[in-house]
Amino acid sequence: MHPQEVGATEWLANLSIGCVVMAAFVLTAIRLILVPSRTAFARSVAELVESLIIAGVLVFLIIRPFFLQAFFIPSESMEPTLMGHEAGVNPATGRVYRESIHDHIFVNKLIYRLREPQRGEIIVFRAEKKADKAGGEQNENVLIKRLVAVPGDTLEVKEAQDGRVRLFINGRQQDEPYVKEEMRSPQPAEAEYGTRGPLTLGRNELFVMGDNRNNSNDSRFWGPLPRDRVIGKASVIFWPLSRIRLIH
Repeated sequence: MHPQEVGATEWLANLSIGCVVMAAFVLTAIRLILVPSRTAFARSVAELVESLIIAGVLVFLIIRPFFLQAFFIPSESMEPTLMGHEAGVNPATGRVYRESIHDHIFVNKLIYRLREPQRGEIIVFRAEKKADKAGGEQNENVLIKRLVAVPGDTLEVKEAQDGRVRLFINGRQQDEPYVKEEMRSPQPAEAEYGTRGPLTLGRNELFVMGDNRNNSNDSRFWGPLPRDRVIGKASVIFWPLSRIRLIH
Protein backbone atom coordinates (compact mmCIF):
# COMPACT_ATOMS: atom_id res chain seq x y z
CA MET A 1 0.00 0.00 0.00
CA HIS A 2 1.35 3.37 -0.99
CA PRO A 3 -0.30 6.15 0.97
CA GLN A 4 0.04 9.62 -0.56
CA GLU A 5 -0.82 13.05 0.73
CA VAL A 6 -4.34 14.08 0.04
CA GLY A 7 -5.77 16.00 -2.93
CA ALA A 8 -4.61 19.61 -3.22
CA THR A 9 -2.43 19.20 -0.15
CA GLU A 10 -0.48 16.52 -1.99
CA TRP A 11 1.23 19.19 -4.12
CA LEU A 12 1.44 21.72 -1.29
CA ALA A 13 2.84 19.27 1.23
CA ASN A 14 5.65 18.31 -1.12
CA LEU A 15 6.93 21.87 -1.44
CA SER A 16 10.56 22.21 -0.44
CA ILE A 17 11.59 24.32 2.54
CA GLY A 18 13.18 26.73 0.06
CA CYS A 19 9.85 27.24 -1.74
CA VAL A 20 8.06 27.77 1.56
CA VAL A 21 10.61 30.36 2.68
CA MET A 22 10.41 32.12 -0.69
CA ALA A 23 6.62 32.23 -0.49
CA ALA A 24 6.83 33.66 3.02
CA PHE A 25 9.30 36.30 1.80
CA VAL A 26 7.01 37.34 -1.08
CA LEU A 27 3.96 37.53 1.20
CA THR A 28 5.92 39.56 3.73
CA ALA A 29 6.95 41.99 0.99
CA ILE A 30 3.30 42.36 -0.05
CA ARG A 31 2.36 42.95 3.58
CA LEU A 32 4.95 45.72 3.94
CA ILE A 33 3.80 47.37 0.72
CA LEU A 34 0.22 47.46 1.97
CA VAL A 35 1.05 48.74 5.46
CA PRO A 36 1.22 52.47 4.54
CA SER A 37 -2.17 52.35 2.86
CA ARG A 38 -5.09 53.52 4.96
CA THR A 39 -7.92 52.09 2.85
CA ALA A 40 -10.12 49.41 4.37
CA PHE A 41 -9.50 47.11 1.42
CA ALA A 42 -5.72 47.36 1.77
CA ARG A 43 -5.91 46.70 5.50
CA SER A 44 -8.09 43.63 4.89
CA VAL A 45 -5.67 42.26 2.30
CA ALA A 46 -2.73 42.94 4.61
CA GLU A 47 -4.41 41.05 7.44
CA LEU A 48 -5.15 38.14 5.12
CA VAL A 49 -1.53 38.04 3.93
CA GLU A 50 -0.33 38.13 7.53
CA SER A 51 -2.62 35.21 8.39
CA LEU A 52 -1.30 33.23 5.41
CA ILE A 53 2.29 33.81 6.52
CA ILE A 54 1.57 32.62 10.05
CA ALA A 55 -0.45 29.62 8.85
CA GLY A 56 2.23 28.65 6.30
CA VAL A 57 5.01 28.77 8.88
CA LEU A 58 2.98 26.71 11.35
CA VAL A 59 1.91 24.06 8.83
CA PHE A 60 5.06 23.63 6.73
CA LEU A 61 7.84 24.36 9.21
CA ILE A 62 6.36 23.10 12.48
CA ILE A 63 3.24 20.90 12.25
CA ARG A 64 4.03 18.78 9.18
CA PRO A 65 7.72 18.05 9.91
CA PHE A 66 7.21 17.21 13.58
CA PHE A 67 3.59 16.55 14.51
CA LEU A 68 0.95 15.57 11.95
CA GLN A 69 0.67 14.57 8.30
CA ALA A 70 -2.22 13.51 6.08
CA PHE A 71 -2.23 10.47 3.78
CA PHE A 72 -4.80 8.58 1.73
CA ILE A 73 -5.12 4.84 1.20
CA PRO A 74 -5.03 3.82 -2.49
CA SER A 75 -5.08 0.01 -2.26
CA GLU A 76 -6.67 -2.94 -0.47
CA SER A 77 -3.68 -4.20 1.51
CA MET A 78 -4.90 -2.85 4.87
CA GLU A 79 -8.58 -3.70 4.47
CA PRO A 80 -10.86 -4.00 6.34
CA THR A 81 -9.17 -1.64 8.82
CA LEU A 82 -8.28 0.97 6.19
CA MET A 83 -10.28 0.96 2.98
CA GLY A 84 -8.76 1.66 -0.41
CA HIS A 85 -10.52 0.51 -3.58
CA GLU A 86 -12.32 1.73 -6.68
CA ALA A 87 -15.83 0.74 -7.75
CA GLY A 88 -15.95 -2.26 -10.06
CA VAL A 89 -13.65 -5.24 -10.41
CA ASN A 90 -10.12 -5.06 -9.03
CA PRO A 91 -8.07 -7.09 -11.57
CA ALA A 92 -5.36 -7.79 -8.98
CA THR A 93 -7.69 -9.43 -6.46
CA GLY A 94 -10.79 -10.27 -8.49
CA ARG A 95 -13.05 -8.59 -5.94
CA VAL A 96 -16.07 -6.55 -7.02
CA TYR A 97 -16.96 -3.31 -5.21
CA ARG A 98 -20.14 -1.26 -5.55
CA GLU A 99 -18.47 2.04 -4.66
CA SER A 100 -15.06 3.69 -4.41
CA ILE A 101 -13.70 4.19 -0.90
CA HIS A 102 -10.31 5.66 -0.02
CA ASP A 103 -9.73 6.43 3.62
CA HIS A 104 -7.89 9.66 4.41
CA ILE A 105 -5.89 9.48 7.60
CA PHE A 106 -3.83 11.60 9.96
CA VAL A 107 -0.45 10.23 11.01
CA ASN A 108 1.05 11.16 14.38
CA LYS A 109 4.73 11.93 13.72
CA LEU A 110 5.56 12.95 17.30
CA ILE A 111 4.65 9.82 19.22
CA TYR A 112 7.67 7.74 18.18
CA ARG A 113 10.02 10.52 19.24
CA LEU A 114 8.69 9.91 22.75
CA ARG A 115 8.48 6.10 22.77
CA GLU A 116 9.14 3.04 20.62
CA PRO A 117 6.54 1.52 18.25
CA GLN A 118 4.49 -1.27 19.81
CA ARG A 119 3.06 -4.49 18.41
CA GLY A 120 -0.37 -4.08 16.89
CA GLU A 121 0.05 -0.43 15.91
CA ILE A 122 -0.41 0.67 12.30
CA ILE A 123 2.65 2.56 11.13
CA VAL A 124 3.62 4.62 8.10
CA PHE A 125 7.19 4.28 6.88
CA ARG A 126 9.50 4.90 3.95
CA ALA A 127 10.31 1.45 2.60
CA GLU A 128 13.65 0.46 1.12
CA LYS A 129 13.91 0.16 -2.65
CA LYS A 130 13.83 -3.64 -2.48
CA ALA A 131 10.20 -3.38 -1.31
CA ASP A 132 9.14 -1.79 -4.62
CA LYS A 133 7.63 -4.64 -6.64
CA ALA A 134 6.07 -2.49 -9.36
CA GLY A 135 8.83 -3.22 -11.85
CA GLY A 136 11.18 -0.82 -13.60
CA GLU A 137 13.17 1.66 -11.55
CA GLN A 138 12.71 0.95 -7.84
CA ASN A 139 11.64 3.73 -5.51
CA GLU A 140 11.56 4.24 -1.76
CA ASN A 141 7.78 4.30 -1.46
CA VAL A 142 5.82 5.40 1.58
CA LEU A 143 3.84 2.38 2.84
CA ILE A 144 1.43 1.64 5.66
CA LYS A 145 1.23 -1.69 7.50
CA ARG A 146 0.53 -3.18 10.90
CA LEU A 147 3.53 -3.74 13.16
CA VAL A 148 3.44 -7.39 14.24
CA ALA A 149 6.90 -7.92 15.75
CA VAL A 150 9.52 -5.72 17.41
CA PRO A 151 13.28 -6.05 18.09
CA GLY A 152 14.15 -9.30 19.85
CA ASP A 153 10.95 -11.08 18.81
CA THR A 154 11.05 -14.44 17.06
CA LEU A 155 8.24 -14.77 14.55
CA GLU A 156 6.94 -17.40 12.18
CA VAL A 157 4.02 -17.71 9.79
CA LYS A 158 3.06 -21.37 9.83
CA GLU A 159 0.24 -23.88 10.03
CA ALA A 160 -1.41 -24.05 13.45
CA GLN A 161 -3.05 -27.07 15.11
CA ASP A 162 -6.35 -26.22 13.42
CA GLY A 163 -4.68 -26.53 10.02
CA ARG A 164 -4.87 -22.81 9.28
CA VAL A 165 -1.88 -20.58 8.63
CA ARG A 166 -1.29 -18.30 11.61
CA LEU A 167 1.24 -15.80 12.89
CA PHE A 168 3.30 -16.92 15.88
CA ILE A 169 5.35 -14.51 18.00
CA ASN A 170 7.84 -15.97 20.46
CA GLY A 171 6.13 -19.34 20.09
CA ARG A 172 2.62 -18.06 20.81
CA GLN A 173 -0.18 -18.03 18.24
CA GLN A 174 -1.48 -14.47 17.79
CA ASP A 175 -5.11 -13.44 18.06
CA GLU A 176 -5.65 -11.09 15.10
CA PRO A 177 -9.34 -10.15 14.77
CA TYR A 178 -8.48 -7.34 12.33
CA VAL A 179 -7.21 -9.68 9.57
CA LYS A 180 -9.50 -9.73 6.52
CA GLU A 181 -9.33 -13.47 5.80
CA GLU A 182 -7.29 -16.56 6.48
CA MET A 183 -3.79 -16.58 5.04
CA ARG A 184 -3.17 -18.82 2.06
CA SER A 185 -1.63 -22.22 2.61
CA PRO A 186 1.01 -22.58 1.49
CA GLN A 187 2.37 -19.04 1.55
CA PRO A 188 3.55 -17.59 -1.80
CA ALA A 189 6.98 -18.74 -2.92
CA GLU A 190 8.19 -15.12 -2.87
CA ALA A 191 7.39 -14.84 0.85
CA GLU A 192 10.85 -15.72 2.12
CA TYR A 193 10.93 -14.10 5.56
CA GLY A 194 9.31 -15.78 8.54
CA THR A 195 7.52 -18.35 6.39
CA ARG A 196 10.30 -20.93 6.00
CA GLY A 197 11.21 -21.15 9.64
CA PRO A 198 11.50 -18.86 12.68
CA LEU A 199 12.97 -15.39 12.14
CA THR A 200 14.48 -13.48 15.05
CA LEU A 201 14.57 -9.70 14.69
CA GLY A 202 17.76 -7.87 15.45
CA ARG A 203 18.26 -4.55 17.14
CA ASN A 204 16.26 -1.77 15.43
CA GLU A 205 14.39 -4.25 13.19
CA LEU A 206 10.60 -4.36 12.86
CA PHE A 207 8.30 -6.78 11.03
CA VAL A 208 5.16 -5.45 9.36
CA MET A 209 2.21 -7.10 7.61
CA GLY A 210 -0.97 -5.89 5.92
CA ASP A 211 -4.35 -6.76 7.44
CA ASN A 212 -5.36 -8.07 4.01
CA ARG A 213 -2.68 -10.73 4.26
CA ASN A 214 -3.37 -12.38 0.91
CA ASN A 215 -3.00 -9.08 -0.96
CA SER A 216 -0.20 -7.28 0.87
CA ASN A 217 3.39 -6.61 -0.13
CA ASP A 218 4.96 -6.67 3.33
CA SER A 219 7.90 -7.92 5.40
CA ARG A 220 7.26 -11.51 4.36
CA PHE A 221 8.47 -10.52 0.88
CA TRP A 222 11.22 -7.96 1.53
CA GLY A 223 12.34 -8.58 5.09
CA PRO A 224 12.52 -6.61 8.35
CA LEU A 225 11.95 -2.86 8.36
CA PRO A 226 14.74 -0.67 9.82
CA ARG A 227 13.43 1.35 12.78
CA ASP A 228 14.82 4.62 11.44
CA ARG A 229 12.49 4.44 8.42
CA VAL A 230 9.32 4.81 10.50
CA ILE A 231 7.48 8.10 9.86
CA GLY A 232 4.69 7.84 12.41
CA LYS A 233 1.60 6.12 13.76
CA ALA A 234 -1.71 6.08 11.86
CA SER A 235 -4.12 7.64 14.34
CA VAL A 236 -7.39 8.89 12.81
CA ILE A 237 -9.54 8.39 9.70
CA PHE A 238 -10.86 11.87 8.89
CA TRP A 239 -12.50 11.19 5.50
CA PRO A 240 -14.98 10.06 4.27
CA LEU A 241 -17.29 11.45 6.94
CA SER A 242 -19.07 8.11 7.34
CA ARG A 243 -15.78 6.48 8.37
CA ILE A 244 -14.40 9.04 10.84
CA ARG A 245 -12.85 7.06 13.70
CA LEU A 246 -9.72 6.34 15.70
CA ILE A 247 -7.45 3.74 14.11
CA HIS A 248 -6.73 0.55 16.05
